[in-house]
Amino acid sequence: MKVRVFEKEILTNCIEEKDFIKFLKENPGLKLEIDNIDVRKEEKVEDNNYVVEGIVGEYLEEISYIQHLQKEEIEKLLETLDEEESIHTLTEGNLREVANIAFDYLVAGIDYLDLMQEGSIGIIKALDEYRPSNGDLLEYLKLWIRREMLLFIDEKVETEKHMYKGYFLKRKEEVLEHEIVAALEEDEEVEAIPAEERSEIIEEKINELQELDYTSVPKKISHTEEEILKRYYGLVGDKRESLFEIENALDLKRGEGEQLFEGALTKISLGGGRTLKI
Repeated sequence: MKVRVFEKEILTNCIEEKDFIKFLKENPGLKLEIDNIDVRKEEKVEDNNYVVEGIVGEYLEEISYIQHLQKEEIEKLLETLDEEESIHTLTEGNLREVANIAFDYLVAGIDYLDLMQEGSIGIIKALDEYRPSNGDLLEYLKLWIRREMLLFIDEKVETEKHMYKGYFLKRKEEVLEHEIVAALEEDEEVEAIPAEERSEIIEEKINELQELDYTSVPKKISHTEEEILKRYYGLVGDKRESLFEIENALDLKRGEGEQLFEGALTKISLGGGRTLKI
C-alpha cells in the first residue's frame, strides 16, 4: 500500500485507535511502499521560529550509537512483552527508525523532537497490540509510528484552519458593519473596494482554507538535505557515513556536503512558527 493511501485511510476511517486496530487485523502483514521523493515545496525560514540550540543534533548523535536489534534478540524480547524492560529495549532499539520516519513528517511549524515523541508513543502502542498474526514486527511498528505522527500534524493543521476561519469570518462581519455605518452617516470616504467585493475576497480565502490539509504544508528541508542527515547519523544503511563519503555518494562538490549539513541541522532545530501561511 502506498504511504499516501495509508495516510488517507487513517484520517478518513482510523482516527479512533479501535478502528485502526480493526484495520490492521483486516490487513495482516501490511507493508507500505515509500514514495521516492516528496515533491512538496520547501519552507522559507521566518523570524517567528526559534532555534533549539544543539539539542536535536545531540539527540541524533546519541541515538546513532544504539545497536540494531538482531532477529534472535527481537524474538526473545517478544516472549516477555509483559515486562517493562523488554518494552524499553524494543522502544530504544527502534528509535533510529522513528528518527528516519520523522523526516517524512517534518513540515513547517512542527518540531522534530515532538515527532520523535509521537513516534515513540506509537511504538509503545504497537507493542501493546502486537500479535504474531500481525506479521513482521518492524513493519507493524512503522504503521503505528506513522499514524501517531500523522495525527499529530493533522490536529495542528486543523487547529490553525479553525483559527484562520474565525479571523476571516470576523473580518467579513467588520466589512459589512463598516459599510452599514458609512451608509447611515452618508460617509463618502468609504473604501475604494465595495463591501460586497471585499466580502467575496474573504469568502474565497475561507473556501481556499477548507481545501488545505497536511499535504499542503511545505517541508522544512530539501530531499538532498534529508538524505545527508540520514546518512551522517546512520539512519539508513549499515553504518554512519562521513561528509566526504556523502559528497561522493551524492555527487556533491568538495565542501558542499558540510555546508548543506550545517544548514539542514539548523532547519530541523527550528521550533515554533505556523504550519499554514494564508
